[in-house]
Formats: sequence, structure tokens, C-alpha cells
Amino acid sequence: MKPIFAVLFLSLASSSCLAYSKPKKNEGPTTAEGPAATDLPAFDYEFGRPIEEGEKTYSWYRKTHADEAAKRLGFDAAAIADGMDTWHWWVGVDNPDFWRDVAKLSGSHLNKTNLRLDVLRMLLTTPRAERFKKLGLINDPDCVAATKPDQFGLTLDRMKDGTLTWDPEKFGYSSGVIGLQIFKNEKFDSKKWSLAQYMDDPKSVEAPYKIGMSCAFCHIGFNPLKSPSDPAEPKWENLTSAIGNQYLREGLIFGQDVPASSFIYQYVSTQEPGTSETSRFPMDSINNPTNINSIFRLADRLKLAKEERITVEQKTLIESMYKNAGVPLDSPIGALGGTEAEPTLKVPHILTDGSDSMGVLTASVRVYVNEGMMHKEWYPSWPLNPFHITDSLKRRFMPKEFDIIHEHRKDPNSPWMQTERRMPNMATFLETYDSFPLADAEGGKAFLSTDKALLKRGKIVFADNCASCHSGKTPEGLTNNPAERKEAWRKLVLSDDFLKNNYLSDDQRHPATELGTNVQRAEGTNAQAGSTWGQMSSQTYKDMRAVPMKIMDFNANGEALPLYNPLSGKNDIDWTGPSAFYRTPTLVGIWATAPFLHNNALGDYKADPSLENRIARYGDAMTKMLWPEKRLGIKSIKVTSEDSSFPELFPEMLKTIKFLDGLTLKLLYLPKGMPVNLLMNLNPKHFPELVEAYIKGVLNGEPRHKFKSFINSRRDAGMASMLQRMLELNTVPDFIEDRGHTFGSKLSDEDKKALIEYVKYF
Repeated sequence: MKPIFAVLFLSLASSSCLAYSKPKKNEGPTTAEGPAATDLPAFDYEFGRPIEEGEKTYSWYRKTHADEAAKRLGFDAAAIADGMDTWHWWVGVDNPDFWRDVAKLSGSHLNKTNLRLDVLRMLLTTPRAERFKKLGLINDPDCVAATKPDQFGLTLDRMKDGTLTWDPEKFGYSSGVIGLQIFKNEKFDSKKWSLAQYMDDPKSVEAPYKIGMSCAFCHIGFNPLKSPSDPAEPKWENLTSAIGNQYLREGLIFGQDVPASSFIYQYVSTQEPGTSETSRFPMDSINNPTNINSIFRLADRLKLAKEERITVEQKTLIESMYKNAGVPLDSPIGALGGTEAEPTLKVPHILTDGSDSMGVLTASVRVYVNEGMMHKEWYPSWPLNPFHITDSLKRRFMPKEFDIIHEHRKDPNSPWMQTERRMPNMATFLETYDSFPLADAEGGKAFLSTDKALLKRGKIVFADNCASCHSGKTPEGLTNNPAERKEAWRKLVLSDDFLKNNYLSDDQRHPATELGTNVQRAEGTNAQAGSTWGQMSSQTYKDMRAVPMKIMDFNANGEALPLYNPLSGKNDIDWTGPSAFYRTPTLVGIWATAPFLHNNALGDYKADPSLENRIARYGDAMTKMLWPEKRLGIKSIKVTSEDSSFPELFPEMLKTIKFLDGLTLKLLYLPKGMPVNLLMNLNPKHFPELVEAYIKGVLNGEPRHKFKSFINSRRDAGMASMLQRMLELNTVPDFIEDRGHTFGSKLSDEDKKALIEYVKYF
């Protein structure tokens, strides 16, 4: 998981410790790290009810999984368990301070957006019983709703007495939401504390707690083999750690108080469930949320890694990282090769666009930075740094590299280095996830066809049309002869062990033009040289992106045509951008993970983790995949539900516009039915140009001194001119969300139905 909300909506809106005593009836440290706190009030974490007889806890979940995986794979059970602790509870040391920083920034009275990036506030204002329904959050089975406020007046979930088995100084206490951990705030002063004051302005007073975020916040999800009877009160047996939370409403988590008439609400509410927008803070001026990766058959995936060129500096970096983490240089998580002068790294492609191309270790630690680790060093790399907006203006919103090669790994005890050392065991833990066979689900066999002829037909259809990309296995001795290739693929897919240890993806990058899918995610720039993650992508990736690519749409007959223009209603946008790629997603467990495509845009969504709903969603998405005429098409474009006002975000930038006689931002809005991404795919540096376009539209050739007299009567003309300029300046003018991947559209209906039934076995 990565930080949640656009800096665009925070940046310009605003230009005593607790001593620690041993938790009752739980293991934990007796002293706190850091400054002495002898003169401060004692802090006893207040647990909830005791564990009931027969109740399964995280300790059970951890041991059961580790022991089973160790027996099945021959791994060290202790390493698996330690990796699970990291995945679930580790927040990268200092990310609670990041979330405190953004809470103070967004909580200012000068913030006119009503957007509050305050995790503590969200926990206090969203009751446990409502979190899943409203926000798709997953409650911790080891916690219960508080029956009364704690010693500081905060009504937060409490861990059941007896469930804490880890070091809370290192991992925190569970907040009640999996992946959000509570830490004591070393700046808290009980004499100054006021809950009312905090809720009114969180920067005015320090709360007793800080909240940190771990990987589990996004990646833990409901176990498709054992659905919870109540999604708001799951048991550990109802959860699984690596499937991804396909119900998470990331966009709404901090936007519940934003009125629908604000454009900000339109932005956050149109984000698809189960996606994460990983470039909101290291901004690339592209609204590109992507589905949260499931992590299946990691060991099989690593076998598909390919060598990519890296720089000599990157080679030195990898050698240092591997030494710090105790990883051999030939490790399958990213084996070094090549020569001293021309090194290579054999890597899998982690992110959807294949940009994370410096091996699993680098990719994993980078995620913690994107959750807020080392935020003081991270802020300056943002194109739009709300903590130093003057610097961003001077840079004209150009990014900087987050410099791990020369700067951020120098301290052996830095959060980066500490996290780096935890990654090998976390990788071991993640290697333990295989799949979730529908046949093993409670009642699952009823949804599986046993018609051997139908399933064989489905296998043949898959071999002929899908396997070349969606198989981690390849026939031996594959020739270039079409007939021989077809026969070899059929023989492989029809073999009894085809699905065993098959990642069901080649895990390679494919051109977006080949796939035909929406290119916003693939056009992201954060891994380019000079950008935030530039040091964490290979030279091969950078060179691939450097080639221009004309982005096209396709009609029902598969013929290429320009992109759809929402202002004209025609396919008349002729657009060329950097080459764009998507890696092939795995099909493991696809029956349980609809909607489809990288943006979760294909298929209807329903917030229901039951087996019946999963199968219904799978059937709907597969039908639309294979019968494209049943898709939403232009109706999948994210549009405003009503006229939506621009928030007053740009006081500094407005000062740079010389002619604003009579113009206020209250005159500017995005009309109902307009694409959200007309605005969200714009670089902030273009805002003055939008204002100028509005002015010119109002004037329609009249002298500028007449603007004030026309400002109301010609408002529509001004808006039309501004919208057209938004389109012209758009970073990625690709608006249809569910287009592309129509490879099965020309199959017969019988073949399509057979394929749908066979894929349920994945």
C-alpha cells in the first residue's frame, strides 16, 4: 500500500512523552527507546475482553500457516513467521510521523477542501461496524469495539487481552483495522491534551497516539475458500494475507466529509474499489489507480525473471543491499550478471507496468517509502511538495530522484537499512502462497463443471488463444511452424500437471498498443531517470520507454482509430506518448478476484465477499471480456455526477497571473458529466493557462479591459474554452476505462463458454 491522497489537494491549501509500562497479561518490553520520560504520566495500554475459550487469534493464524508451509515447502517455520510479522505489522520505523505530518497539513483551518489525511481521525469517526460497508476496511479479529473511551477520551478498538505476542515498541498495537498500527506519541503532553481541540485542528495539539501503516493494510483480504458470515467481524480463518483487498475504497477513506459538489469528492469517489493510486504523492500528473497485486506462486514467478541492463552505480547499490540483507548475489530475487562495465540483473517485474525492475529486495523496500518511511528525505523528491511549496514552484513541479545510491542508505540504522534486513524473511513468507482452488471452497464444487468434453474444449481454447501469455510453462523445443506450435501448446495444456506450479503468466512486459487497454497506468513517469523512483528501474526499462508510441483505440472489428474525445463525442484525439507497457497478470485464483483489467474497470462491483457473489462477479467480468459489446465503453469514463467546483487551492499560483480582474475560483467548475481526468491528468504548472483560457473564452476577441463586464454573461463560453484547453494540455488523454484485451472476442459462443468453465479451475 502507498500513501492515499493527491498532494495537489493539500499542497496549496496551507502554505511530553508517554512512559511505557508492561502491557497487562501480554509479553512486551518494559522500557521505551528514546528520551527518558520519568516525569510523564504512565501509559498502560487498555486491552479489551479476554480471549474466549476456543477463539483463534493471530498467534494461531501465524503458527498454523508457518507450520503447514514449512512442511509443504521445506522452509524454516521461524523465518516464515517472522516474515508474516513484518508483512502484517512492520511500518518502516518512522512512517507514523509521516501520517502525523499530513494530518497536521490537511487539518489546518486554511485547508478549504474538507479532505482530512488523518488516520486517527478516520478511526475515531468510522465505527468498527461500518468500516467495511463504507470503506472496505478489514477489521482485526483480535480486536473488539471499545465500550467506553480510554484514559485520553478516545474511543478506539481494543486488542483482546492475551492477543499481543509481539513487541509493541517495534510493531505497535493493532488499531482494530489490519495494517494500521497504534504507537505512543513521544510529543504528547497530557496537560495540553484536548480531544475537541484535536478534532478541530490536529496541528494545534499532539494526540497520545500516532498511527503507522503496514503492507497488510492493502494486501490482506478475505479468504475465498472460507467467506466470513459478517464482513465487519471476520475471524482469522476468513482472512488471507496476500490476495489483496479487492473491496478497499482508498479514494474515500479520508474524503467522507467532502461534499459531492466539490471536485475533490468527484475525484476520490470515482476511484475503483480494490485499487491503489501509488503516485499521488510522488505525483506524475496522471490519475492512474491500479489493482492491488495478489501474490501467488512467487517461487514459480521468480523462475520467469529476465536479464535487464543496469548501470554500474546500480550494480554497486545491489551489492551493498544484498550484503546488508544477507542475500547471495545470485539470488533468484534478482541475480547479478553481466560484466563490471555492463552489469545485468535478472529480475521479475513487480508493478503492473513492469517499471519496478531492480529485483524483489529493492521493490519491497521502495513500497515502505511509498507508505511514508523516510518521509523527510522523500518530500523533496515530490514534484509538488506541500511542505516546501516555494521549492516546487522554483522547480516548476519537476521531480527529483529519491537518492538511495548516494544519500539515504548511508546510516546503517536508518529506517531503509532496518527494513532492508527484514525483507528476506518477508519474501520467504510470501513464497508460501500457492492458490485457492474453487473445489476447496465451502460449497465450491457446485460451481464447477465436471463435463469432461466441455473442459477439454476449454483447455484447447486456452492453449490456442491464451497460454502464450498466460502460462508460466512453455512447451519444450517450440518451433516457428504454426501447426507445430499449436499442437505443442495443446499437448502442454492438456497434460495433467499443467496447472501445478504454473504462475499462469509469462510475467513479461507487453506493449499497451498490443493489449488495447487504457494506458494511463503504463504512461506513469515516476520510474524514469530523474524522477522519484528513477534509481529503482533498470536501464532496459528506461530505454524501452524512450521510444515514442502512438496510442490508439479500436472499433468493434478490431480496427485502429484515434482516441475517444469526450468533448466532441468522436474518436478524434491523435496522441503520441512514451512507449507504454503492461506485464501479464497472473490468472491464479481469477475466479475469486473480479473485476478485471489493471484498473478493476471490467465488470460490475459488489461489496460482498461471499462465494456466490465472487462467482457472479467472475461470470460478469468474463462475459464482458469475451463479448466486448457488453462492456460499458464510453460509459466507463469517470465523470462528475454534478457540477463540481474547484477548491481554493492555488493562492500562490494566482499571484503569478497578471490579469484576474473580477475573476474568482468560484466561477470555475467542471460541469456535470465531464471526465474527472480532464483535470486530474494535468500538471499543476498549467493552472495559469487554464485561467487564461477561461478569460479568452469570455472575451471572445474583445479587449481585456472588458472582461469584468462579461464575466457572468459569458461564463459558459469561458468554461468551454477552459475545457478545450484542459484536453489540449492533458498528460494522457485516454478516458475509456474498460477498453482493450479483446483477444477472445472472435471465438464462437461455445468456445467462450467452455473457456469460462475451464478457467474456474485456476
